[in-house]
Amino acid sequence: MINNYNKITKRTFPILFFLIILFFPFSIQQLKAQQKVMNIKNRFEVAKDPQEDLQYDKIQYGEIRNQSAPIGDFLSRLWGYFGKPRFILFEGFSYHLKDKLTGLTFFADFGRSGPIYYGEVKYTTKLKPVIESFEKFMDESENFDCEIEVDTDFGIYLCGAKNGIPYDKEKSKSDIQYQNF
Repeated sequence: MINNYNKITKRTFPILFFLIILFFPFSIQQLKAQQKVMNIKNRFEVAKDPQEDLQYDKIQYGEIRNQSAPIGDFLSRLWGYFGKPRFILFEGFSYHLKDKLTGLTFFADFGRSGPIYYGEVKYTTKLKPVIESFEKFMDESENFDCEIEVDTDFGIYLCGAKNGIPYDKEKSKSDIQYQNF
């Protein structure tokens, strides 16, 4: 009986070994990638309203990932995880976020200069790696359907995404006139 077991094992082992080598690394990489995204998603949350008496400074600029719709792209990547922005600004918006790992808070804004991150002046150095992790999260995130109106020097724009495709489009004059009645 042991002799038959050895024959079966000798025949099936190379095939089994080949299948494990073929599929195992792919599934491990896939699982690690999913775990990394889940860890980053769970790492950040919407922070409480900021304290007005604190001093804030720019940490770094964010990456523009879509040249044709930079506001809508940045907004729609944030919207799915953090909801509608609490602050709509001239030419953009702002989210106040918290890194649960460090307890530090920062702003993810879109303004005249594009995506930018701000934080408390005294935590600027500590926030740099947090922002780098957040930018990686933004690289891996998808565009969620959303829309806001943004007032700019060039008029009112509708910014967001529909069916996962970001857009920044000028609000038509007929829409503006219709709303005024």
